[in-house]
Amino acid sequence: MVEAKNSVSMSTRVGGLSDEGGKKEIEHNLMQVDGVQDVQVSLDEKKVTVNFDQTVISNDYILRTLNSLGYSPYIEY
Repeated sequence: MVEAKNSVSMSTRVGGLSDEGGKKEIEHNLMQVDGVQDVQVSLDEKKVTVNFDQTVISNDYILRTLNSLGYSPYIEY
């Protein structure tokens, strides 16, 4: 993966993630969003990591997208 100049990474734990179907749903839906470059989902950690272009999309939009899919994101500080 070639990272763009404005590429950033965001990780969040998500409630409701329990199986391979949920993992694939999150990966598929987030990869459809303009500006998203890569999505990694860890079932063991119940964590989603998204690499995206911050000039195209915001952290908040990604979190709202996860929420709309039925997963509760928790921002890690």
